[in-house]
Amino acid sequence: MPRLTFVLLLFHLLVVGCGPHDTEKPKQPEPTPNEPPPGASLLDVEAIDKLLGNQESSAKAIQAGPYEYAWQNFIALNQPLVGPDAKRWELWRQTSTVYLPDGAKPAPWGTPAKVPDEVLANVKSLPDAPSATVWHNLDTRIQVDGLVLLDKWNHDVRYQLLMNKDTFDYVLMREFYNVNGQQRAAEENKPADFPWTSYELKTSWIWIGYDVEKFNALKGKYYIVSAYYQVFNDDGMPVGYDGGYAALSGMHIINKTLPNWVWMTFENVNNAEFTQVKLELEIPAGAQAANQRYQAALRSAGSIFANYQLDGVQTVFTDPGGKPTLLANSNIESAFQKKSSCITCHAIASINKVGKYFNIVDSSGGDLTYYVGDPPDVEAKGFTTLDFVWSMKRASRQFTESPE
Repeated sequence: MPRLTFVLLLFHLLVVGCGPHDTEKPKQPEPTPNEPPPGASLLDVEAIDKLLGNQESSAKAIQAGPYEYAWQNFIALNQPLVGPDAKRWELWRQTSTVYLPDGAKPAPWGTPAKVPDEVLANVKSLPDAPSATVWHNLDTRIQVDGLVLLDKWNHDVRYQLLMNKDTFDYVLMREFYNVNGQQRAAEENKPADFPWTSYELKTSWIWIGYDVEKFNALKGKYYIVSAYYQVFNDDGMPVGYDGGYAALSGMHIINKTLPNWVWMTFENVNNAEFTQVKLELEIPAGAQAANQRYQAALRSAGSIFANYQLDGVQTVFTDPGGKPTLLANSNIESAFQKKSSCITCHAIASINKVGKYFNIVDSSGGDLTYYVGDPPDVEAKGFTTLDFVWSMKRASRQFTESPE
């Protein structure tokens, strides 16, 4: 081959071989329409149910990532995340149907709660309002401290307590649905010991009723349900019911995966705009990071629950330095957020042999406050523990004969 021809051929090979084809990064394949949106694995309820359904894996998950674990609970309980069907927790039992005014045994699990005829007779339709698949009885407006939180329209924020079937079954088995059964446990020195699968929820609600302006201000921002509550006059006598719609502003989730239970609390990101309070405790950095991931995934899925945030998780009384841990929800512990320790307060849930409950108010220092950090030894004071379940304080005494 002539020398000039060989040089030209070599030059051509070098240009072609080292051209832009080799320096460009390979193009990523375009996603197909069937591919899940970013973050979809975070919402994999089958995987979450499997994890939460095993005590060992669930306990390990708490230790490895408490904020991830809290969000997994929130995702599991709020299935289905999109659509009008009732969420899992909405089919649980409200404590108002368990701790009855006469102390009687409650109806079996699955018995539909009767909605007052007055409420059903006054049902009205609002544009885009949810269907009444479940009616929520928001049976109290009083927080733990005895105070009332108002929304921006000066209406009381209302509350509701619920329990899952395993909690309900244990309450029935031990006859804890009335004071008699709880007092008997104290007399026999048999403390409560709920199964590890037990759950309780405390929820807070902005009342809408049938106010169109209020409904329009909250829709698209809050999870909205059909609800009602009993109305009392100034003398404490019932005078009927108010019915309509309510917006979920907060949710405490507790379960007994750990012996001292796990304390998780969520609230709507818009609460400071629509209620007369703001969150005072700083959200931990890890919780903020988890919030960003899960909110993005929920937003991609088109779920209203993208508008909720994890405020924090509590599993111990004190931190490694001995400082009390704190946890509060702006809409549930509104007035005493910086003095709120869910785990400590519930650790003193107990009753003595005469049917008296332990006082949650700490007056040992001369001031009236709430217990934080390591709880007092209630057993040394003659009380029998109720295994962190203060909702049992809602029970009434059952009388075989009319009291004199």
